[in-house]
Amino acid sequence: MPNHRIIVIDNDSDFFRPLHMHLSSCEIDYQRFSDIETYLTEHDYAFHFLLARSADLEHALQDQERRFNRKFYNCTYMLACDDVLYVDLVKKVLKQGADDYILSPFNTELVYLKIRAQQNRLNFLEKLYLSDQSAIIYKNLTIDPFSKQIFLKNQRINLTGSEFNILYTLAKSPHDVFDMDYLFQLITGQKSLGDYNALMTHISRLRKKLAKIDPTHHYILTVRNKGYKFNAHIAEYMR
Repeated sequence: MPNHRIIVIDNDSDFFRPLHMHLSSCEIDYQRFSDIETYLTEHDYAFHFLLARSADLEHALQDQERRFNRKFYNCTYMLACDDVLYVDLVKKVLKQGADDYILSPFNTELVYLKIRAQQNRLNFLEKLYLSDQSAIIYKNLTIDPFSKQIFLKNQRINLTGSEFNILYTLAKSPHDVFDMDYLFQLITGQKSLGDYNALMTHISRLRKKLAKIDPTHHYILTVRNKGYKFNAHIAEYMR
């Protein structure tokens, strides 16, 4: 698990001993701390997984400034671990901000597989966001494909799914001209067969919504006999 260390808060009890043995035998990158406070003051790495008894997490999370603060803990996955007799305390910790839980007796390999599955999920989401999901910013216009939100002059614009897809597609490649057939298929999933009325209606409504907030700029240009393109000259394009 490169760059994703497992942190275990353990005060030398027997509770985590089987897990320590399993992690050591598999040569997995992990580190033990005796208590939460020591962990908070000494760790200096990011993107790790924190395992601790629910009592330790409850004591730390009761501080309002720390609760739900991922930046403070610098971890991506907080796992509450405890005996089945302390289910109520585990519930409390989950409400305070823990991501998941395990109850003793537990299978050490399943615990590791649970963490690895979470890591794979986080890696996938990170790649998805960073690959083609970066926000597009044209000074006063921000397009966030991850949340599907548009902001123009700090005002949120409510767009339909088709309108968002058209604007994002054009703005993502501001110097390209997109033909009518391509855009029609983008919003309908079908070939146009020469009828572009649906596309032209979406473009018209999209232009009106943009112009309502910023009437001085034309964000979508018509290229005669070719299609549509984004007006890249209205602002400096930044990634």
